[in-house]
Amino acid sequence: MKLKGLILGMMVLLWLSPFVYAETKNSTPGTLVMDEVVVTSTRTEHTVMETPSNISVINEQDIQATDAKNMAELIKKLPGVLYTNASGLEPKLSLRGTHIGMSPGAMVLVNGIPISLGKFGYTDYESIPVETIEKIEIIKGPMSSLYGGNSARGVINVITKRSKKNFDGNISVKGGSFNDQRVSALIHGAKDKFDYSLNVKKKKADGYRDDTWLDNIYANGELGFWMSDTTRLGTYINVTDKERSLAKKLTEAQREENPKQATDYSLTDNTDLISGVSLELKKEVYDITSNIYYKNRDKTYRNYLEATSTPYKEDLEEDIWGTRNIFTYKQPIFTKANKLSLGFDYDYDDIDLLTMKAAAKDPDLAYTIKDPKKTGGFSSKMLGLFVQDEFSLLDNLTLTAGLRYDYFEFDNNTEYDFSEGGTYDYNSNPDYDKLNPRLALNYQYSNDMSLYGSYSQSYRAPSIYDYYASGSYSAKNSYVLEPESFTQYEAGVRYRFAKWLNADATVYYLVIEDMLDSAYDTNGKYMGKQNINEATMKGFELALSGRPIDRITYSLAYTYTDAVYSGDFFTKTGDNINGNRVTKVPRHRLNIDLGIQILKIDAGELIWNINVMAQDEFAMDNVNSSFYNGYGLLNSLLRWKHDRYEIFLGVDNILDKDYDGYAYTSYGKNYYYPAPGTTFTLGLEFKF
Repeated sequence: MKLKGLILGMMVLLWLSPFVYAETKNSTPGTLVMDEVVVTSTRTEHTVMETPSNISVINEQDIQATDAKNMAELIKKLPGVLYTNASGLEPKLSLRGTHIGMSPGAMVLVNGIPISLGKFGYTDYESIPVETIEKIEIIKGPMSSLYGGNSARGVINVITKRSKKNFDGNISVKGGSFNDQRVSALIHGAKDKFDYSLNVKKKKADGYRDDTWLDNIYANGELGFWMSDTTRLGTYINVTDKERSLAKKLTEAQREENPKQATDYSLTDNTDLISGVSLELKKEVYDITSNIYYKNRDKTYRNYLEATSTPYKEDLEEDIWGTRNIFTYKQPIFTKANKLSLGFDYDYDDIDLLTMKAAAKDPDLAYTIKDPKKTGGFSSKMLGLFVQDEFSLLDNLTLTAGLRYDYFEFDNNTEYDFSEGGTYDYNSNPDYDKLNPRLALNYQYSNDMSLYGSYSQSYRAPSIYDYYASGSYSAKNSYVLEPESFTQYEAGVRYRFAKWLNADATVYYLVIEDMLDSAYDTNGKYMGKQNINEATMKGFELALSGRPIDRITYSLAYTYTDAVYSGDFFTKTGDNINGNRVTKVPRHRLNIDLGIQILKIDAGELIWNINVMAQDEFAMDNVNSSFYNGYGLLNSLLRWKHDRYEIFLGVDNILDKDYDGYAYTSYGKNYYYPAPGTTFTLGLEFKF
């Protein structure tokens, strides 16, 4: 009832406001840019005001207002986004609380290429340097009708910088607490029919915990050839070489004794390649966008090097080939504007995995024992066909209807025979097909107000890890893992009240069925992962921003999430978690950003950015036996911005709050990954 009252009050306020301000196209950091052109919601161009779903946009000015060390630190400030960082060096994001357990999160695209890699299908938010990003568009909620199964938890679309000048660039040097060192150089430009960009970056840092560190090198570039004023052929390549040491969990007693200690840790060394060729053709009557891509990962992972559990090593080699294509025909029907889009996507993922274990819990032993259940060749194929129509029922009312068919096929060739010589009926080559519909409406009441609503169905297919980790159990208990199902209803309103206030408010209802979770029999015996759980998310998201006076800007992001398990599901201890809160999802989350122009002279200005983040308590386990207390953080960035250079000083966690980047409960014991106290960063950037 409180949620309904809040939404009703917001709607009344929006309708009755007498102040209507036509926002200029020159936005200020943190403001909602209603006239900005976006593509992620429909894979066609619309302004934010015209988009039939909730969408958040991070632009270059937003990026400059923060010392984000990676893409995830930019996105975490938005409504509906949950951020965790167990190691302090490898962040993860969850949109609307849907990143549960070991499942992958939202689909992340960079210039149209999905960048997830590995046996879990995770996204490495460290892989794309922040310095190269021009804009990020975020859709929260299922989007399988356009993007396929990996988008059931949302879509994050990253567009890198393209210069319209003949030549420009920058060099930046940053350093700070825990030996944080970042050096980056970027050049980009355009000449005749070509545009280009090139970035190289070196990043080193020690973690807050003992014996933790990272050492990364990034290189990426893009080259475009304009075949005509409306047709561009482009190439993109991104190479990342990463080495890192990450600490394991601490018990409550260990944390109290010394939160910086590392009782055990892992070492990872991987090289990732993301490359692609794109075609963009924009005509008066039709548009064509096509991407062909290749990705590769070469990774070695060594775990439990202090032998708190049996040490093991994984060697992984992965190759992915794919293509994403859409054709849009733009012609009116019965004098009403219409866009008809047809498209297809294909993705082939091939992984070779070798897992070797030590003979005992001894850090000095070599890896001599092969684990046949986690060794072999694993592959998946995905073919998606979709159609979408955007029809103007009225001049200010647009209906978007979409339908996508996906076919998935897996090949799980472990060296271990899960059928045990034919004793069990084990399907090593499961396949699925799915239909995913979407209906969405956008009603533009005026130039400054629009209402939107949508219904969508999506799915998330099991990962390669899901299959081989449950192989023995699925064979012996005669079950086959199926895709998870997502159904979402969403409604919202956008309004430009005045220069001092822009608003976007959204409510949603999301159900996840056939959720993959750990299963146990009545005696508490583990039965592998099965499609046995269900969760329901209900939420409200509010984004406010504006410029109350010439020298001050602000943005506010508030999230309310009621996430509960909604099916009868029994844990190892026999507890039924139906009605319990979903783990690690706080009910309330608030982010406030304030930008103050302290001084402006000639070609320079001094800007002070202040950030406050606060979140409610969350459940540490699905039994809800323990809760992690809510906390708040205060951060600050003082920046001198000149036409030719910038200098900044950043201070995070100013109040030295004691908190954790990740915490959970397992079998009645609490475990923690402590986060650092107050940290400092100093940066210098030269522009040319």
